[in-house]
Amino acid sequence: MRRLAPLAFAIAALGVAASARADVTTWLALGAGAAVDHATSPHATNVNPAFSASMGVGSDPAHALVVGGVFRSMTRFNEGTDINLSLRVTTGSFSRGDWGVGLDLGPGLRLWSNNQFGTYPLQGALLLGAPWGLQATLGCDIVNLEGQPASIGGYALIEFDLLRFTVMRQGSTDAQWKNPLPAGGRMDEGDRPATP
Repeated sequence: MRRLAPLAFAIAALGVAASARADVTTWLALGAGAAVDHATSPHATNVNPAFSASMGVGSDPAHALVVGGVFRSMTRFNEGTDINLSLRVTTGSFSRGDWGVGLDLGPGLRLWSNNQFGTYPLQGALLLGAPWGLQATLGCDIVNLEGQPASIGGYALIEFDLLRFTVMRQGSTDAQWKNPLPAGGRMDEGDRPATP
């Protein structure tokens, strides 16, 4: 029986886990704006109103840089809908719902153009974040991943990110409406990471 006591203690010690906190960044944005597409053969340029919805997850928002993935669906009215899966890199302040910037880059799928505007455009977007969940997004088609025809186009959107406005929000909006338990934990001024 005495020999079993150390074994029982070791098993019990291994079964006790220390508490851990591993928050993730989340994004959920809706927006509207305008999109432009240019076809080289035959020559055609289309400008249409656009609606976008995006959602994604990323690393811990307490860090200076947040890396994650985003799925975006963007409808060009009178044309069709692009879908895109992108890598997203943002400043920590952007992901915490404050002033900041982000960059999306990834392949898209465009089935509406009969390959006139490129079926698989590599798409990039620059996100300019403001407090209260507001952001401006400037995007473009970089290249058609299948070669020809070239993907030439872009879009400009004003978006509202529901999660940057609620769950993630902390920073310059604290004086007006403090988030009592933001994702990533409350970052007091002494805890903020150095700006790169």
